[in-house]
Amino acid sequence: MTACNKFKYVLLAGAFLCFGCNAGQNVARVAAQEANQFQNQNQNQASGQNGKSGTVIGPANVPYQIDDAQIIQAQSQQARKVELTVTAPIKKMLREEDYREPHQRFLLMLSNGTTVLVANDLQYGTYAPVQEGNVVRIHGEYIWNERGGVLHWTHKSDEPRHESGYIDFNGMRYQ
Repeated sequence: MTACNKFKYVLLAGAFLCFGCNAGQNVARVAAQEANQFQNQNQNQASGQNGKSGTVIGPANVPYQIDDAQIIQAQSQQARKVELTVTAPIKKMLREEDYREPHQRFLLMLSNGTTVLVANDLQYGTYAPVQEGNVVRIHGEYIWNERGGVLHWTHKSDEPRHESGYIDFNGMRYQ
């Protein structure tokens, strides 16, 4: 499925489907076109938005299919400090947090009805130009809490104790 922010996604049999665009006809061709268009329009995005630095690697694997089994299992086990990958739609964009270290923040909607906060550290990582309704693939460290949990460390790691994280969106990888 390609990331389409023009139409609503519908949850059907555990998969989000986009109605109203041509993504279902030739997914590979459409996804490649969207990735190329995104890269051409955002050549200067590699330095980050609003002067924020980081690494943009592209294209990432597109299209994305919803895959939230790892994080739902981590939620049910109340797991802490688990590195995992999740693919899910963005439910809500939140205000950037900048009182200590700047963070891009948004909520992912999981297929079990819960949400997970994504906290993308902009001091070490790259701003991802995402918005509500976009489907993203994110790798990072999950920490359970009563609200559903936090997924952080979504940036390139400079420490051996952590894998590098990333945000894949629209054919690009943001680290």
